[in-house]
Amino acid sequence: MHSRSLLPSYLSCFLLVSLLPFLLIQCSGFLHRRPCICSLIRCNAKSPLDASPPPQPNLNDYSEQEMSVFSASTRLLLDRRYAKNSPFKPANIDATPTIFDLSPPRKLTSSDPERRWLSLQFRAAVVVTAYVLFPPLVRVIFPLIDQSNFQVDQIVSSFVPGIAILFGTLCSLTANILYQRQARLQQTASEEASLLASITQDSLHLLRRSEHEQLRVAAAQSAADYIAILVGDSRGSEIMRVCLSDPVMEITNCVQEFEIWCDDDLGNSGALVSNLRTSLSEIGVLRARRLSDEALALPPTHFLILGLLSTLILAGFLLASLGSVGIDPITGVASPSFESNVLFAVLTGVYTLFFNFSRDLNSPFAGVYQIRRSQTASYLIKTKRVIVAAGINVDFGYDDDGNRQQQQ
Repeated sequence: MHSRSLLPSYLSCFLLVSLLPFLLIQCSGFLHRRPCICSLIRCNAKSPLDASPPPQPNLNDYSEQEMSVFSASTRLLLDRRYAKNSPFKPANIDATPTIFDLSPPRKLTSSDPERRWLSLQFRAAVVVTAYVLFPPLVRVIFPLIDQSNFQVDQIVSSFVPGIAILFGTLCSLTANILYQRQARLQQTASEEASLLASITQDSLHLLRRSEHEQLRVAAAQSAADYIAILVGDSRGSEIMRVCLSDPVMEITNCVQEFEIWCDDDLGNSGALVSNLRTSLSEIGVLRARRLSDEALALPPTHFLILGLLSTLILAGFLLASLGSVGIDPITGVASPSFESNVLFAVLTGVYTLFFNFSRDLNSPFAGVYQIRRSQTASYLIKTKRVIVAAGINVDFGYDDDGNRQQQQ
């Protein structure tokens, strides 16, 4: 028996062997989605952020690292796409909708960086790397651990199960939070777009008389602006638009002007005005709920903890597998069993896959697992067709190349 406890040295080795799997998982996450400063600071042109009256901060005053942290924590500058912009180009305004118009804004290819983590080559590379590096790790750690001492079994049997329970709980919470967020976003955006179509149709019918032509055009343009915001503007652009020139408030003002013109004698239009006011109030609530859900992304620290826990479990497995290590009688080289080598590689691949899967779910408008937007897009196209059928010429905010136009 040793005169001094070997527990500190075992813990040091335990932390040492955690470094390699942690680097594998973190590097795979870095390759999966590397922040690009161009995409972070790209604000859509037709946005209140470009308006001159209120002073806006200059994005060039921030470094790339500051912009990355700012965007990751607030989700203000990240791109959103609730529908394709092609149906709203000037050349396609009168075109008949097709099923292609309801497809996702951008289809990922097998060579797309956002899809790389899901490719067979990437997953095979992670598994093969872990398989190749496991024997050298065992050879480095094996001489440092006294297998005859009971403290190794004590660490593995008491510490690792606790980490595994914590890791399993965190994985369950992560998937549940992100799935619920995507479901809420998908449902709220669909209800909001449906309500927008109803508001547009009712407001244009209410203002159908020739003396209300100016109000009618203003209401139609506000609906078109709302569509443009959902199709391509960032969350920050929409929030600034709410502060400076809210489309919902513009339609509400048109309804109020109609009430003033009627001198409180609405007659048969009273029910329609009441329905419009209720719908305008509801769409404001839905928009606030959607903007809140868009900002509810898991912080980078959450994924750091997820990566650390998974590597600690792999390190515990490595320590537990030292008991099955064989020593070559001629060379004296320690070699792990084939079963433990394969299992370590498979566990590393599975943990890496879940890590990247969680990061992908954290971005509902990018990556492989995005929200389904076909129903939302159908209602936005329906709103466009209501405006076009009314014979009103409005600007939907995009040119023939699909670029956001400057706000007039």
